[in-house]
Amino acid sequence: MALVVYTSATPTSRPRTIELEERVKVSVPFQAKEIRLWIPKPPDDVSQSVKLINVASPLPYKIASEPEFGNETVFLKAGRLSQPELQVTLRYQITRRPQESYRDGRKPSDADIKPRGLLAINDEIRRIAKEQTKGILDPLEKGRSLYKYVLKRMAYDKSGNGWGRGDSIYACRIGKGNCTDFHSLFMALAMASGIPAQFQMGFSLPESPGLWPAGVLGALRKGLPEMKEGIVSGYHCWAEFYTEKSGWIPVDISEAWKNPKRADYYFGHLDTNRVLVSTGRDIRLSPSQKGPLLNFLNRPYAEIDGKPFYDIEFTRNFKEIPGQS
Repeated sequence: MALVVYTSATPTSRPRTIELEERVKVSVPFQAKEIRLWIPKPPDDVSQSVKLINVASPLPYKIASEPEFGNETVFLKAGRLSQPELQVTLRYQITRRPQESYRDGRKPSDADIKPRGLLAINDEIRRIAKEQTKGILDPLEKGRSLYKYVLKRMAYDKSGNGWGRGDSIYACRIGKGNCTDFHSLFMALAMASGIPAQFQMGFSLPESPGLWPAGVLGALRKGLPEMKEGIVSGYHCWAEFYTEKSGWIPVDISEAWKNPKRADYYFGHLDTNRVLVSTGRDIRLSPSQKGPLLNFLNRPYAEIDGKPFYDIEFTRNFKEIPGQS
């Protein structure tokens, strides 16, 4: 089997199961009177099955769900601590399935239609949206045209300042950035075209040899690491847009930029090399934080005595579960 099959536009349709361990350590200042900690909990939804196996914590916790996007967090609260550090360890079993367009009974809300925060629309974005969808009546094809525009317009480039915040106007002006910038521009163009869209935040997993076609794996085994476990670094995001006919349609334009042979695939399909953590932008947690809305939610957030606190160590480690992938 030729190498092109490994990098083709038709990744395997098999699910992928991992055990995920998250470690959180908050260095609590001396004389702090109250600490509140929110740890995002990956959702159990159409694309993945999530089981929270264990929470090791010196404090009691509860699972809280914010009302706008339905994002869940493991929430902990305490007054003065007897120790200078708060350490929490969480273990999950997560099965990720290939994702296509879907219906789950959820209709677009105001948050999927109206720009907010750094996901903004200006006259230039309106002009581009109108130009790129001119003469197209089908919302699906409008979305495809906007997808192709962002793929051609943007470059995955993390140099300089301003990237990584999901600032749609910055992305439109500069034409480079990371996944947040790619998908913020796409969502702004979609909303400017009257198409609902939503932001999906998570993290990537290394592509597993257990998911590759056997012929390719056999040919390349000598030169490839097994990647059955490791550290999860950073985050990865993608987007979905909505049509009445097809429901929610996923797109991953930054991955399409990195893997041009999969560009057609990443319009309407997602592979299993990812985990979804949260949905939406400008997020108000539950219980509500006293600090500003969160631009996006991918890692723990804490407040001490009512003020945001960022001295948090956070790591994610994964292990492939044998026989499940």
